[in-house]
Amino acid sequence: MKPEHPKKHAFKDEHWMTADEVQRFFKISRSTLYRWCKQKQLPYTTMGGTRYYPKYFTLNLMQHNMRWEDL
Repeated sequence: MKPEHPKKHAFKDEHWMTADEVQRFFKISRSTLYRWCKQKQLPYTTMGGTRYYPKYFTLNLMQHNMRWEDL
């Protein structure tokens, strides 16, 4: 199952996270975060030179990538 596409979710009331927040929250490296973006697995927007990531899709992606041994 693939993560839900951004167009299927209204961004109204979305909580946006910075790259640092996503990295700390999920304990991932910056290269992992950017790889997901490059592979179009995680949507983002840029404002003032800073990338912001919708928390809903970040959680959805993490659930999709979770393995049984991670539980």
